[in-house]
Amino acid sequence: MFFVLCNHDQFLPGHEQWSEKVRKRLYYGLDSDSPLDALSCPMTDIAVELLQKSAPSPIKKLHKKYAAHVAREACISPCAMMLALIYIERLRHRNPEYLQQISSSDLFLISMMVASKYLYDEGEEEEVFNDEWGTAAKLDVQTVNTLEMNFLNAIDWNLFTEPSDFFKVLSQVESSIAERQGMKRGWFTYTDLCVLLEQTNWREALSAIYQHFTKVDNHS
Repeated sequence: MFFVLCNHDQFLPGHEQWSEKVRKRLYYGLDSDSPLDALSCPMTDIAVELLQKSAPSPIKKLHKKYAAHVAREACISPCAMMLALIYIERLRHRNPEYLQQISSSDLFLISMMVASKYLYDEGEEEEVFNDEWGTAAKLDVQTVNTLEMNFLNAIDWNLFTEPSDFFKVLSQVESSIAERQGMKRGWFTYTDLCVLLEQTNWREALSAIYQHFTKVDNHS
């Protein structure tokens, strides 16, 4: 399964290089010793925006402070977030009524929890139990258990994800972060450009710009 890419070097030669690549692209900073066991600020921004759109209920609306707190306390990895986003997309197509009923805060918590539990088998160091998730979210364990069962029933227990789907979502998140951060600063880093040039629309746009200025130079 694809979760080996997220956690276990013995299953993936070059895992350290992959982790370093993800660290740069998802804005985890320059310190290679800092673990990928929370969400970077740009990732948190995207998660909040997507969750608010997916679960539009005004009750318990997800905010960045809450999302960052839960992510930090529950050690939510970037891989867990990608998987959670895939699950939410499935729910949008298969059970939109569920998304109309649940709050964005609860959806954030439970989608990340289910994704994390799917990624890490029982006995792994990264495993976080339901009561710990409840503590992170300031909810009692019975509420967390109910949210979990409702989520699993809503998604029809369909948790398996193909690696291609995982990397598609990862690419979309990377591109969104690169574009947002570059526009925010007014300039793009080398890593930002590498990410964006993997997208067809950006390659076509930059190619058109290059051709335009080439023609201008030729007519000068």
